[in-house]
Amino acid sequence: MKIFVIGSGNVATHLSCAMLKAGHTIVGVCGRNFGHTQELAKALNAKPFDNISQIPANADIYLISVSDDNIADVAAQMPDVEGVVAHTAGSVPMSALSRFSSHGVLYPLQSFSKSRKIDVSRVPFCIEGNNEQTAETLTTLARSLSNDVRPMTTAQRAQLHIAAVFANNFVNSMYAEAETILKNSDIPFDIMRELIAETASKAAELGPVTAQTGPARRGDSKVMSRQMQSLPDAELQKLYSFVSERIQGRYKPSRN
Repeated sequence: MKIFVIGSGNVATHLSCAMLKAGHTIVGVCGRNFGHTQELAKALNAKPFDNISQIPANADIYLISVSDDNIADVAAQMPDVEGVVAHTAGSVPMSALSRFSSHGVLYPLQSFSKSRKIDVSRVPFCIEGNNEQTAETLTTLARSLSNDVRPMTTAQRAQLHIAAVFANNFVNSMYAEAETILKNSDIPFDIMRELIAETASKAAELGPVTAQTGPARRGDSKVMSRQMQSLPDAELQKLYSFVSERIQGRYKPSRN
């Protein structure tokens, strides 16, 4: 397929490189930062563009991979095209692209960073199209990249994105809090590596509800009280208390 990529950030970089590797042709790249756009286009043997209104109209797929808040603005500035126009966002409805006769979503459920390699073949891709042919085109593209491709509605994808925020963004924020606590005692964060790996592995294999451990799960109030009092500030104490209460509420004994 001939694919035009709009965006030059983390997701656009990983997906466009994966598409090139899968045998597709990247006919052009357009991005807000023209330096990044030129760099990505060179890696893809594609033509860089700095004006979205001047992009060619002969691609099979136009993949909009920009920040969620900018998708509608990008779509409004695009010329009329005959190919499928799709975005890669989890939280933006497909209707943001409704001005195009063939439009949809190709959402990869993964956290992308340019500095880290990702095996895209293992990334789940969620597909939605405004008609059967569009969905089929996007499914064909996704299957050339990944072994895990699933149809998903806008409403389902929105909930998936929220779940991903909890499972990825919020969890990583907890790592940052743990790192701060460790630094205060001159303990390097790398000591947590195996614990983090085992926690993720158990959650994936057993399910997170079954895999839960710790003082809140056991109802060990004395340990929880000592730990909360040892925390360095009121905000962290509040966070510890809130999460602990949430865990206890999930596992409290049922009353018949």
